[in-house]
Amino acid sequence: MLTTSMMISTIISITILSCGVSTALSLSLPIDIAPSTYNTYRRPLSLRRRIIPLRATIEKDDLFWPSSLSFSENTGAEEHHDETLDEEEELLSATLDSVVKVYATHSEPDFLIPWQKQHQTTSTSSGFVLDVPGIGFRVMTNAHSVEYGRVVQVQRRGEDEKHAAIVEAVGNECDLALLRVDSLFPPQNDVEDGSSDYDAPFAMHLGSLPSLQDEVEVLGYPAGGDSLCVTKGVVSRIEMQEYAQAGERLLAMQIDAAINPGNSGGPVVNEELEVVGVAFQGIDEESVENVGYVVPSSVVLHFLEDVRRNNGELAKGFCRLGIDCSFLENETFRKFLKLGGDNTGTKIKRKRYTGIMVRKIQPTSGAFGILRNMDVILAVDGIPLGNDGKIPFRRGERVDLGGYVTSLFEGDEVHLSVWREGKETEVSFLVSPIKPLVPTHFSNEPPPYMICSGFVFTALSVPYLEAKGAWSDYYTDNVSYLLGLVNSPLKQEGDEVVVLAQVLAHRANLGYENYFDLHLLKFNGVEVRSLRHLQGLVDKRTGPFMIFEFAPEDGGRLVVLDSDTNDVVTKEVCSEHSIGAPGRLRDY
Repeated sequence: MLTTSMMISTIISITILSCGVSTALSLSLPIDIAPSTYNTYRRPLSLRRRIIPLRATIEKDDLFWPSSLSFSENTGAEEHHDETLDEEEELLSATLDSVVKVYATHSEPDFLIPWQKQHQTTSTSSGFVLDVPGIGFRVMTNAHSVEYGRVVQVQRRGEDEKHAAIVEAVGNECDLALLRVDSLFPPQNDVEDGSSDYDAPFAMHLGSLPSLQDEVEVLGYPAGGDSLCVTKGVVSRIEMQEYAQAGERLLAMQIDAAINPGNSGGPVVNEELEVVGVAFQGIDEESVENVGYVVPSSVVLHFLEDVRRNNGELAKGFCRLGIDCSFLENETFRKFLKLGGDNTGTKIKRKRYTGIMVRKIQPTSGAFGILRNMDVILAVDGIPLGNDGKIPFRRGERVDLGGYVTSLFEGDEVHLSVWREGKETEVSFLVSPIKPLVPTHFSNEPPPYMICSGFVFTALSVPYLEAKGAWSDYYTDNVSYLLGLVNSPLKQEGDEVVVLAQVLAHRANLGYENYFDLHLLKFNGVEVRSLRHLQGLVDKRTGPFMIFEFAPEDGGRLVVLDSDTNDVVTKEVCSEHSIGAPGRLRDY
C-alpha cells in the first residue's frame, strides 16, 4: 500500500478583449487534493527507478548534463554519490560496478602448421567479481573469452584504466575461467601484512538454480556500445546441452534474452541480484531469435570446488560413467530382457523395471570389469532411471542421467541397481573424468608435432579437423576417415591418433610429397600409440630402413625412408622452413 496526494486539474475559461476583438482561452490548472490511499504495482528490485514528476525534473539543473560530477585539476573527474541513495540502490550500484569488461589479445596456434601461430586477434567480453573460498577475489569469465590469450586486461565500469589480468584457472568443459588481477585484488599475504592500502571490492553472490519462468537479467558489455548493458528475460528451460567450447554435455539454462558477442562471461542475476548463471553461447541461426544459453549456478559451483580441490590452478573436469547404452523404449526389447509385465501363460503380475542397457564400457572407465554388456541400469544412487535414459530433476522436469553424474567429483563412488541375467543386483565403482582419444582442446597449449625426414606428424584433435573443414559441405576421403575416429574410446592414458599432416619436400622424400591427413598405424612393424611413443621408436630404430604403415590396415599406404640419413635430412628441412625445433610433445 502506498499513501500519496493526488493532483487533479480544472478548466478555467477566460475572455480577453483587445482592439475590439474578443478571444476565448481555456487553461488547465493543477489542484492538490487531500491524500488518498491506493494499491500500486511494485517493480522488480534490481532495476527499480525513482519516478520524478515532470515539474521537478524541469526545475533540476542537471537536465541536459549531470551535475553530480565535480572536476579538479589534480584528481580529474570523480564520481560523487548522492547521499540520499537508499540501501537497494547502493546494492544495485555496487553490483553493476562488479561487472567488468574483459579485453583479450589472442595468439592461437596454427593446427595445420603446428610450429607456427596465426595472426593475432582481439576480442572483448564480460566478467564479474567473485570471492572464491580458499582462493580470494577473482574475476570469472568464459574460457573461450581468454583462450590462447597473450594479453588479458579488465576494465571496471566508469573507469578509463585497464588492469592486467592473469588466467589462473580454466575449465574448457564448462567454458569458465578465473582471472587474477593483482592491481585490483592484491595477494592475500600483502593484505595481511598491511603492506598494501587495500579496500575490499564488492563481490557478487551465487544464488540457487532458478525455476522456469523466473525473471533474470543479463549484465555485460555486448556489441553495439561500450557501456554496461542490461537485458531482461525469463528462464525458458533447464536441460542438458552441448557446450560448444569443448563439446561436453552439461546442464544448461536457456533464457529468452539474446546473448550477443561481448555478453560472454557476464553474470545472469535474479531479482535479489544473486548470480544464477554465466552467459556463454547463443544459437547462430536466422530462424531462431532471443535464445541464449547460460552456465547455471550449480555448474559454476562445481567448477569453483574443482579448482579449490586442485590448489586453485587446474580444473580436472566432469565425471562420466564411460559407457555406451541403448534406450529401452521398445516393448518387445523389454520383453526380451524380461523387464516386467505378465509372465507368459500365468496371471502373476511382475514388477515393471525401467532403465538403459549397457552396450560397451570404455577401458579407462571405473565401470570397466564391473558392468557387463547387456546389463540394464535401473537406478543410480537410488535415483530411478527411465527407459529414455532420463532421471527426475525437479517437479515436472527430467534430465539425462549425465546431469547427475557430472555433479560428482573424481573419486566419488556411485551405487548402481542393475538387472543382470533376469535378476536385480547391486554394483558400485569410482567415477572420474574420462579423456577422449581425440581431444577437443589442448588446454591452451600449442599442439604437439614431430618432424621425421620432412614428414610432419601431429596428434589428431577437433581443432585440427575444424581447420581441415571436416564439418563443412565438402571434405576429402582422408578427412572423412579421421572424422570417424572422433568418438573412439581411449584404450589407455596417453594414447593419441598420430596423423601425417603434410610432407615438407626434400630430395630424400621424393614421391611422397602429396601424402597428407593419413593415420599412422605402425612404425617398423610396431603399433604406434602416440607421438611420444613414435619419437621413442625412431630414436631406438635399427636397420637401414624406416617403414611407416598407414590406415587402413588392409591396403593402406606404405612409406619407406632411409634410416641413416634421417637426422641430417630432418635438420636440413627444419633449417629450410625456419622451424626452431624438430618436435614438441605433450606432457601427461
